[in-house]
Amino acid sequence: MKAGVRTKLMAIAGLIWAAPLAPAVAADQLPVDCAMPADQRPPDPRCGESLDGRTPAPASTARTLTRGVLWPPRLISRAVFWPIVESSDLIEANHVPDWLEAILTTDDGKVGVRPLLQYSTSFLPTAGLRAFYRRLPGAGSEIGGRFQTAGPSVLMGELDLAGPAWSGLTLRAMWNRRDDRLFAGIGASSAAELTAQGRGLARFGSDIFLTELRWSHPLPLGLSAGLHGDLQRRDYRADTVRGGPSVGQLFGLPTADCIASAQPTNACVDPALVPGFQDGLRIGHAGGALAWDLRRHARDGGGVSAMVDGTVGQGLAGDPSQHATFTGETVLAVGGVDRVLLLRGKAALVHRLGSAPVPFEELITPAGSAGLRGFPEGRFRGASGLVTTAEYRWYVAHNLDASLFTDLGTVAGPGFAGLRSSHWFPTFGVGLRHFKIPTSAYWQGDLDTGIQLAYAPDSGFRLLLSVATF
Repeated sequence: MKAGVRTKLMAIAGLIWAAPLAPAVAADQLPVDCAMPADQRPPDPRCGESLDGRTPAPASTARTLTRGVLWPPRLISRAVFWPIVESSDLIEANHVPDWLEAILTTDDGKVGVRPLLQYSTSFLPTAGLRAFYRRLPGAGSEIGGRFQTAGPSVLMGELDLAGPAWSGLTLRAMWNRRDDRLFAGIGASSAAELTAQGRGLARFGSDIFLTELRWSHPLPLGLSAGLHGDLQRRDYRADTVRGGPSVGQLFGLPTADCIASAQPTNACVDPALVPGFQDGLRIGHAGGALAWDLRRHARDGGGVSAMVDGTVGQGLAGDPSQHATFTGETVLAVGGVDRVLLLRGKAALVHRLGSAPVPFEELITPAGSAGLRGFPEGRFRGASGLVTTAEYRWYVAHNLDASLFTDLGTVAGPGFAGLRSSHWFPTFGVGLRHFKIPTSAYWQGDLDTGIQLAYAPDSGFRLLLSVATF
């Protein structure tokens, strides 16, 4: 090796070795010229600017009073979230997400994998990977897939294909196997009422195969239209379940063999209490949606949106199911600098079109991560349902938001028959959400990445966790 080359390599190695020993200069110790135009330098708090470039909102008496009212819950939440926020700051300071993204993604950012972890109280946690491939012709085209598992009894696989952005087409194929799914009857029964009836939270297993095609297209004046269709096959199991008693025990036929059986079969499940369980589901859906969206899709943007959807389900391969489902949702977002108040209302109903009863999994199910977060998914089922949400979110870090929320909802009979004020179920909670800016669904209640702790007087505490940090 030539002496000149050897000298350069030794000098580079010396710089790399000595870099960690060099004294660090804090960002707030570097000089800044606030007189310099803002577009010629990065934003700096010493110049009265926010780090993301947003201008502070004008001061007002209403804003001051609102901040005063919300100060106590914010102080409490900051204390609760302090360990998480500090951990996040440490991870960001050491550039852990950047290193992981560099390792698991190609240089052009079009091929990569992402780790996944999901957990919600009452169900098994799942871990897996999500992969994507974006080197297809047409801007916006992508092939993606994910696989998650909690062992041989819980397996989930999904394949997604998105066409060019101009086409508005997406295709999804999914297979889902679980043995810890939940059924607690049809109707708005409280825990005490279920106990009095000799019922409770029962478990069942299922294998679900689904293929779905969606199309969407933007229209003038903030409108957008969409069409969707799918084919599904669902097979259910009353034996070999985990997490609680089988649906065949708590919602079974009152025969001597079924009562005495330690592992009741599908034939023991009462078809009047759990319609469609014994034979499974073979069905196709077709529907359309119209949305009107005047929200500002910023981190704390305000605005209003509304959506209506109508879907028809038709049984296939001898399945007699035939029904229509109608859904409506409105969202009001009142935004300010670094905070937003979200008010959300959603109503849905399913109407039988033929003589067969609506299968239990085609009923309205408002519990879960995007509805009544204090109840496990499957806790409530009915021919109609309502959910309202009030959620206050505020800035914690550049990629973290905290939230306080309350959900209130119920289910009822066909056309909201039997809706009773005494059977509305509230939930309360706090959350911490990790996201990347910009996001087009910032207001939504479902949890893509973050943690939420919810409490329902009728159910207790629940933890919802979803981790896919980059």
